[in-house]
Amino acid sequence: MAQGINLTGKSHYEASRANKQYGGDRLCVTEGCKTTLSKYNSDDKCFLHAPKKQGRVRGWKQPK
Repeated sequence: MAQGINLTGKSHYEASRANKQYGGDRLCVTEGCKTTLSKYNSDDKCFLHAPKKQGRVRGWKQPK
């Protein structure tokens, strides 16, 4: 007789903590820029004026 497999888990995603928020109605600090920043953006500049950053590299790299 074949036995069934019993699996348990969550029916939906539950965040472990709340997202950080940095206040609303903030503007880019660059002179002449009137871009409103997201409340989740920790920077004081918009995407166009913020210094460029290298993306995060994820995954496994084979040792030499």
